[in-house]
Amino acid sequence: SSGINAEYGDGCGILTEACREAGLPVVEPYSGYFMLLDTTPLDLEFDTSKVPYDVQCSKHLMEHHKLATIPLTPFFGLNKELSEKYVRLCFAKSTATLEAGAEIIRGLRK
Repeated sequence: SSGINAEYGDGCGILTEACREAGLPVVEPYSGYFMLLDTTPLDLEFDTSKVPYDVQCSKHLMEHHKLATIPLTPFFGLNKELSEKYVRLCFAKSTATLEAGAEIIRGLRK
């Protein structure tokens, strides 16, 4: 087969498997380069009076775990509560980068 799913399907699978092993729910895409990760099981707490949860969570994951994620609330406007516990993971990466990310994900709940 051809297209995005054929080109990046293995990457999505690598990250999905790691998330499931870590007990982190994911929303797999039908197409595209991103999957959604539900961060609720991480039990992180942030003061959200000024900065949305997902923005702080993405910053925390980068600073403390070296895992790059993308917050969703900037895309949701007035409906930020629909996405505040989710971040995006990009799987259009090299296998080495994906495997490194998968190891980080597996260690998030330890």
